[in-house]
Amino acid sequence: MSGLIKWSLGLILATGLTSLALMDTGQVSMVWHDWVIETSLTFGIALILGGFFAVYVMIRLIIGIWHLPAYWRNRRELKRFNQTEASLSKGLIALEYGDWHQAEKQLVKMAKTSHAGLVHYLNAAKMAHNQGASDRQAKYLDQARQAFPEESVTIGLVESRLIKASDPEMALVVLAEIHQQAPKNTVILNEYAQLLEAQAHWETLAQLLPELRKTKALDKPALLALESRLIAGKLAHATELESLEALWQPLTQAQKLNSVILAEYIEQKIHFTDWQGLSEIIEKSLSKQWDDRLAYQYGRIEFGPAFTHLKRAEKWLKSQPHNPVLFLTLGRLACRGQLWGQARHYFTESLKLRPELETFHAMAKCYEAEGLESEAALTYKEAILQLEDKAPSSLKTP
Repeated sequence: MSGLIKWSLGLILATGLTSLALMDTGQVSMVWHDWVIETSLTFGIALILGGFFAVYVMIRLIIGIWHLPAYWRNRRELKRFNQTEASLSKGLIALEYGDWHQAEKQLVKMAKTSHAGLVHYLNAAKMAHNQGASDRQAKYLDQARQAFPEESVTIGLVESRLIKASDPEMALVVLAEIHQQAPKNTVILNEYAQLLEAQAHWETLAQLLPELRKTKALDKPALLALESRLIAGKLAHATELESLEALWQPLTQAQKLNSVILAEYIEQKIHFTDWQGLSEIIEKSLSKQWDDRLAYQYGRIEFGPAFTHLKRAEKWLKSQPHNPVLFLTLGRLACRGQLWGQARHYFTESLKLRPELETFHAMAKCYEAEGLESEAALTYKEAILQLEDKAPSSLKTP
């Protein structure tokens, strides 16, 4: 309907203009020296309008010619952009299919000319890493640094993730450097702390803890867990009993009952054969929160009345009726108390729940203590069979 109205108005306007041109609207005379030009007013107006139109077209043409280089430059830029987008798209699709080689090829193809060249280089480095091509991986990261020096923090973060499995010490160096550049970056802080913990750099991690608290890179439970592992790590690396006690004594009561910290302390005390008070502190900790490692260590403490310890440990069966670690501990305590029948029962229950070579070994040692050498030999044989069953099929003899 609107189209019909427009055509109607256009027809009326054209008819009006034609009628105006046919009417005698007067003449226009133009004199220049001896030249006299006379024409109708309508033609004169048309001529003036045509002149204005010609001037307009000429100006537009000049402007178009003036901007022609910029137009072709923008056109080439758009074409290059489309090519880089297509290259990135093909690379990411190849990545989804797990075709690392094709993904790397497509990503590198337009990396130099792409506005998102950093994405191309970093993903190409990851693809080279997946293929085990460390030289190409390093080359792409170097090219990224040269092309995007302002993104050194991002590039360093990606590099540390790629090399931390093969060269964790170098990954630490890279993380330390970019941490100095971006000290408040929580992602870098978090990964730096994780790698320090994995490499047992406890002193450096201790220095980093205040920054972790200040920036809230970790939530409170995660930060407390990290602090516990830090203290446990320091205890695990104590080389003397005196240094172990020097680390242990300043701890708060809550920290001393923390299962992660306490288990490491107990392990070191057992290593130094200093048994005094260990059973009591384990009992106190387990009364608050169960921990398999502490229950396991309780059975390894060769100090104090075995029968009393056995009776206390048997009470834990109420809350842990199907725990193979607890049954192993009960078997060891019963064996130390020369309760041979109970010991065999507990060892058997542990093996039913989880057949472990250590349980077979403890049971065989108990048989030997009882003087049943043949039963011990059979247990050792069963343990060997168990070991063969656990071995990978490729390692089994035909």
